[in-house]
Amino acid sequence: MFSLAAVVVFLVAFWGESLPASAETRGGSPTGDGNFIESHTGHQDRSRIVDKLRRELPGHDGPAGALFVDPRTVVGARLDFVANLRALGPKRALFERSIDVIGANGVLDGVEQLWPHCHEEAHDLGKVVYGRLRDLARSLQVCANRCNAGCMHGVLMEALRQDARGAIGPPRAGLPSSLKPRINDLCRHDPEMIARYSPGDCAHGVGHALMWLADYDVQPALDACKFFVEPPLAYYCATGAYMEYVTERDPEDAKSRSLLYPCDTFEYPTACARHKMGYVVQRHYRARGTTADLVHACERLGGSLRHGCFHGLGNAHMGLIAVGRTSLGAVCLHGTREDRVVCIEGAIERMARYHEDRALTVCAELADIDRQTCLAAAKNKMYSTTKDLSLYLRP
Repeated sequence: MFSLAAVVVFLVAFWGESLPASAETRGGSPTGDGNFIESHTGHQDRSRIVDKLRRELPGHDGPAGALFVDPRTVVGARLDFVANLRALGPKRALFERSIDVIGANGVLDGVEQLWPHCHEEAHDLGKVVYGRLRDLARSLQVCANRCNAGCMHGVLMEALRQDARGAIGPPRAGLPSSLKPRINDLCRHDPEMIARYSPGDCAHGVGHALMWLADYDVQPALDACKFFVEPPLAYYCATGAYMEYVTERDPEDAKSRSLLYPCDTFEYPTACARHKMGYVVQRHYRARGTTADLVHACERLGGSLRHGCFHGLGNAHMGLIAVGRTSLGAVCLHGTREDRVVCIEGAIERMARYHEDRALTVCAELADIDRQTCLAAAKNKMYSTTKDLSLYLRP
């Protein structure tokens, strides 16, 4: 059994101060406003990295050696920054003028204070960090894994805007022709990157950067993802590209596009629906819909879009499953054997990345081949380049 403290920590990690009410486990709808949208929840060593950044003094080798300002010397300036951040939001201009005063560490502390589960809020900071340092390794050291890799994604956005001669182009200048060798080398051979992130995790971050560089034009971003010579990395790149697109454009698309756009229009529909379904599920439950309705909607689809729908269904319910507000069986044990596989993987790979013990407990609730699928997902976790991706790579 989990201790009360452990349960509280886990609940807060997924929902902050607002927790959903209890969910029905068979066919009903989880009530309340759960967090169905995937975010990049921090790794288990995140607190250690944050503490290191806060404690380390200037001049030390390591993350704090660049753009670090001792917090003890700028207490008032940090308070002013948080007040401005609350009023203005996480804007690049604010980061630009604050980073020299309170350091990147001070800016990150402020962002995490206001948005404990921050991700996209740190994209512009990562751009500022790389713009100042013009060095990928040092920039990755500064960002570490803070704001759930959001700062790192911003670093990649800015770094990939740099052409082969090292010149930084204007924002949204398009996709440089030198990207193919650079992104393959980055995710497989760059020492600082591979020390912190798996190749698949790196490719996911590159996908975020490519969609931003493409100005949210989906097809050019996906074409650039195919610069990766390994199909798994191209797929994980697409997951990042679609996550970036959906995060920015879902509110607008929901008013005028199809339910699963752009997943029903472009390639890699499973990579897209993994994230899109979080928004679909959230709106569905707010409208008092049921889990059974969502399952039936997925069953009416065909091909890879159907797989994507079930995969996203599992991913969207991960938090509720983790805290026992619904069961993995209620969400995923439907449809064909392939539907069950992608749904279970959608829920468990992300859960195991951040809370493996809980994922294994959830897997124990299943039987036979479904349990085997679940345990394999818990072992692989997210962005594995060795798992069987055949269901995900189908056109």
